[in-house]
Formats: sequence, structure tokens, C-alpha cells
Amino acid sequence: MDGLSRIQRIISLVVFSSLLLVAPTSSMSQELDIGAEIQLPFEDRTFLEQILGKNVVGDPVVGTPISDPLTFFPLEEGTWVYRVTSGKNKGKSVPHVLARLKRDLSGGSWREAWGQNLVLFLLKTKDGSVEIVSSQDLQQGVISRYSPREPILLSNMNPGDTKHLKTSVKVYDLSHPDHLTHKGFMNITYSYVGAYKVKVPAGTFKASLFKWQYEGKVGPAKVQDIQYRFFAKDVGTVAMIERTEITALLFYQQHTKIGKVLVQKK
Repeated sequence: MDGLSRIQRIISLVVFSSLLLVAPTSSMSQELDIGAEIQLPFEDRTFLEQILGKNVVGDPVVGTPISDPLTFFPLEEGTWVYRVTSGKNKGKSVPHVLARLKRDLSGGSWREAWGQNLVLFLLKTKDGSVEIVSSQDLQQGVISRYSPREPILLSNMNPGDTKHLKTSVKVYDLSHPDHLTHKGFMNITYSYVGAYKVKVPAGTFKASLFKWQYEGKVGPAKVQDIQYRFFAKDVGTVAMIERTEITALLFYQQHTKIGKVLVQKK
């Protein structure tokens, strides 16, 4: 190898090494994150403490890769009772009732009723992910449909991973299901933040934290919102901060964040 070729090879190796240090590929970043504790960013911790309470989210723990979402979000009929930690209903209990839709013989279609006013329709996909097909706001009398479906818990996620999705939203009048009232889109940044000790009335859990950031526009309403969920193995959601429903944004500006912590699972 002559001198010029040797210099060019050295330069190429330096450039390649620099690229690896500055911009690792997603697969490399996943390998680095597995088995490591991830400190909760200050901004997230501050917000979570403000809505859930200061003693709910504890120290980081080693996060588990989500290879089987149903381990962390069990699709089984039952009731999860939560205590509201913020807003006008602070201190009240709200049941989340999960039930399988009998018409789907495959067992992949479910409904989750949040109290009396909100119902989510869920679908288990072929890879085991759980996604929202549509949501009914019974108080406002509308149903919102998402395409592609909005994620609750996706498979093949490692601590530190982030996915970017765009979904279209169509809003219909419940009394006239064929009447499209509004349509638009949401850009969703979906992140597996890390895993943390979470203390709620139902107990203390090692829980994986997922975060949704929404931006978009539906009808006349601009959407800019955020949501968090802590998933514990074999239990499901043990704490959460709800986003304001898209349907509600279309009719009134409600910016109150609602936090919930698990009291019991029955």
C-alpha cells in the first residue's frame, strides 16, 4: 500500500468512527439501552410529580424489552379501579372495565370503558401489539376513528426507543354515525422512556414508562398534547396521565390534565 492510499484509509476510518460516535443507528442505541437504568428527564419528572404526586415515581430500574405487549397490558376481562390525582374530580375513584367483543371469534377485539363517558375500542394485532381503533365520547356524543390505529403498547420496543407515527382522525356524530363532522391528523411521537419504581395504592411496582406527544389539527382545533402510562408486568397500567380527548378539543378548550393511580384490580 503506497503512502497516499494509507492516508486515505486512515481518513476514512476516522470519519467512519466519528459518524458512529455522533449518530449511532437505532439498533446500536437499543443495544446500549438494554440492561441500563435510564434517569427520568427532569422535565418529565417535574410534570409527573405535579399531576400524580411527589411520592409516586421513584428511582430508575433496568427496563425490560417489550417482546410480548400482552405481558404488560393483559387483555383479560376485569376492572381496574383508579384514583384521580388531579383536576375537579381529584380523590374520586374511576373504574376502567375491559371486555372482549364477542362478535370477534379470534379474541382480538376489545372495549375499555373509562367511567361512564369514554369508551376505547382496542385491537390486538398479529405481532401482539395493542392499538386503539376508535374512541367514543358519550358526553359529547361523538366517535373518533384513527387510521392507522393509535398505539397503546407496541411490540419490539426497548428502553430509550422512539417511534414517529402519523394517523388520520375522523369524527362522527353518534346519533348519525354516517355523518362526518370533522377530520384531520395527528403526528405522534411514541417513546419508551425507561422503567421506574412506582408506588400507588395497589402496591409498589417496577413499571415501564411510555410517553405520547401529539401535534396536529382536527377540524378547527389544533392538537398539541401529551400522555404518559406506566405499565407493570402481569398487571397493566398502574399510573397514567391522560391526554385531552380530540373530540373534547373540538367543542371546548379543556387543558386540565387528569392523573390516575391504580387502587385495585378485580
